[in-house]
Amino acid sequence: MKRILLLSYLLLITTSIIYGQTDKSPIVKYLLKRGYIFPDSTKTIDRTRSLQKWPDTLYYNTVYKSPLLESPTIPIPFSSVEYIGGQYIVSPTISIGYGYTWFFGDFIFNENDKITVDPVFSFGVIADAALQNDFRLNKLAGFTTDLFIGFGPFSLFAGYDFINHSASIGLGARLDLYTVSQNSLHPVGKVRSVRKHKKLARPIQNE
Repeated sequence: MKRILLLSYLLLITTSIIYGQTDKSPIVKYLLKRGYIFPDSTKTIDRTRSLQKWPDTLYYNTVYKSPLLESPTIPIPFSSVEYIGGQYIVSPTISIGYGYTWFFGDFIFNENDKITVDPVFSFGVIADAALQNDFRLNKLAGFTTDLFIGFGPFSLFAGYDFINHSASIGLGARLDLYTVSQNSLHPVGKVRSVRKHKKLARPIQNE
């Protein structure tokens, strides 16, 4: 019995050590998922592909940017104006939506394993299902597909309501999902540093 317990204990320790050695930091996992190959890698073909998108070496606390950044997004409309029956109607509603946003901006890999993103101008597309604004949630009040433009978290939406057969314009906010999970952030195109990294900046290592 003692031997079985001892073997179980040794197996648990060995498994913990192996897991601890293979576990990567969140930023390293993010970069590997995005196709970055670290300089010490022996994957020559993949390394060449990686250099087409990422710099040779990435550093913490250094500003990077790509032609575009993208992320799934959830719209949070405040109100909308619809043109129905020859008149304009302002309709605050409870709605649920989902979409995708592209934006200009830059980002930083921090040593605390967080990615800081600084968005400037955004645009995208969403689909939005509006519920009755009298709190009767058993019936759709509208289903709209919208294009939007935005500065920071606020956006102007313009689209078409397929249930009411009307054009609509709305003002609202968005919850870009990279703010909840940094894995939702996708750089589009070649990533480059905005300025040369500082001498004290530490390179991101595969660990």
